[in-house]
Amino acid sequence: METVTRLLEEYKFQIRENPYYGIGGQNCFPFHSFEGTIPHMPKLALEVYDTPDEEWPEAVAEVYQDVWNNPVDWAKTIETKYKPDMICLQLASTNPMGDDTSPERAAEIAKGVAEAINLPLIVYGCGNAEKDGKVLKKVAEALSFKKSLIGPVSEGNYNTVGAALLAYGHYLIAQTPTDVNLCKQLNILLSNLGVPLDNIIIDPTPSSLGYGLEYTYSIMEKIRCAAFQTSDDKLNLPIIGNIAGEVWKIKEVKIDDKSMGDTAKRGIFFEAMTAISYILAGADIVVLRHPQTLVMIRKWLADMAGTVGADLCVCPDKQETRSDRSDLSDQSDRSDRSDQSDQSEIKIIQSAFSVFRGLGEGLTGETYTSALVMELKQQGLETERDIPLTITYKGVEVGSVKDNIRVGNTLVVIGCKDKNTLHRYLVSQGLSCGIGLSFEETLNIVYAKREQ
Repeated sequence: METVTRLLEEYKFQIRENPYYGIGGQNCFPFHSFEGTIPHMPKLALEVYDTPDEEWPEAVAEVYQDVWNNPVDWAKTIETKYKPDMICLQLASTNPMGDDTSPERAAEIAKGVAEAINLPLIVYGCGNAEKDGKVLKKVAEALSFKKSLIGPVSEGNYNTVGAALLAYGHYLIAQTPTDVNLCKQLNILLSNLGVPLDNIIIDPTPSSLGYGLEYTYSIMEKIRCAAFQTSDDKLNLPIIGNIAGEVWKIKEVKIDDKSMGDTAKRGIFFEAMTAISYILAGADIVVLRHPQTLVMIRKWLADMAGTVGADLCVCPDKQETRSDRSDLSDQSDRSDRSDQSDQSEIKIIQSAFSVFRGLGEGLTGETYTSALVMELKQQGLETERDIPLTITYKGVEVGSVKDNIRVGNTLVVIGCKDKNTLHRYLVSQGLSCGIGLSFEETLNIVYAKREQ
C-alpha cells in the first residue's frame, strides 16, 4: 500500500478577530483546518432596504412585498422567520441621484431597525462618498446604544466618517476599488486617524457571477496571501461581501427565458454561487437577499465543516508529516480504523449543525446534549453521555463537567471552547479525539487529538 505525504503550510500570522461579530481569528485559508485553526464559520446576513426598489425581480420581490414599505417590520420578519446571523440595512434612498433622503431621516430609520431587532446590525450608505459622509455621521450618533458595523468608508470621507464611528464605538467597513494596494492604503489612513485596525472590516467592492467575479475573487485571494504569506499587518483584517445588490440587478436573473431554466430559481443559484465564491476567497461576512439562498449556503457550510472536522481529527501533527513504510500491513489496519473514525467525526459535525439550525443559541448544555444524542442515534452511532470529567485546582477536585458525549474513541464536550482543556479531558479518559461545541451566535467548534 503506497503512502502519500501530506504537504502542509503553517502561517505565523492570523486574521484579526472581532469577538463581537464572531469573525476572523483564522490562521489558514478557508476550510484549510488541516493547516491551522478556524474559530468562526462565515456569517450570513439578509438585507433590508429603507425604501422598496420597484425594479427587483419578482422572484425576490414577492418574498418581502408584505413588509418592504416598512424597514422595521421587514427587519423583524427576517429575524423571526429566517434567522440569519446578521441583518444589513441598506440606506439606498439617501442617494442624491434618487430620493436624496436626509441624514436625519436615515438616522431615524436606522435607529428604528436597531431597536426592533436583537441580531447584530450592519448599515450601508448609498455609496456616494460626500452624502455618506453626512449620513453615516448621523447614523453613528443615533446608534450609540447599539454597536454596529457601518460603512462604506472610503478615501473620500474617511476623515469625517472614521472619526464619528470611532467616537461612538462602532466598527467600520473600509471600501476601496478592487485593488490590494488601495485597500492597504485606506487601512493605513484610518489607522493614522486613530481607528484601531481591529475595528475595520475590508470591503473590496463586490461583483457578481458573470460580471467581474473572477477579478474580485483574485484580489480577495491576494489580500489573504498578503496576510498569511508576507505577514502584512494592514491586510490581515476580516472581509465582507455585500453581494446581494450586485447579483439581483444583472439581466440573467430577470430574463424570462425558459431555455435558461426556471426564472424564479435562477437568481437564487446566481446568488448562491457568488456567495460560495466569496467565502472560498476569504469572506467572513456575506450579505444575501433571498432566504432560500441563506438555506442553501447554510447547508453547504455544514457539509464543508463536516469534511473539515474529519480531517482535523485524523491528520498527523504538523511536525510529523513523514511517511513510514516499515510496516505496511500495520498501516493498513490503522488506515481502516482512521476511516471509521473519519466517518464518525463527519456525522458528529453534521449532527451538531442540525441541532444548531433547529434550536439556535442560548439554551442549556443539557438541552443541546439531549438533542445531539438524538441526532447521533439517527446516524446509527452508539453514544454514552455525561461521562464524569473532573476539574482540579492545585491537585484538588473542584468540579465536574456533565454535558458531554462519548462516541467510540471521540469525546464531544458541549460548551468547551479551549483546545488545551479539551485535550486534558482526552488524557483523563484515554480517548484519542475531542470535539468542543459551543452553541452561541454561531456554532463554534474546537478540536483536540491525543497521539496514541
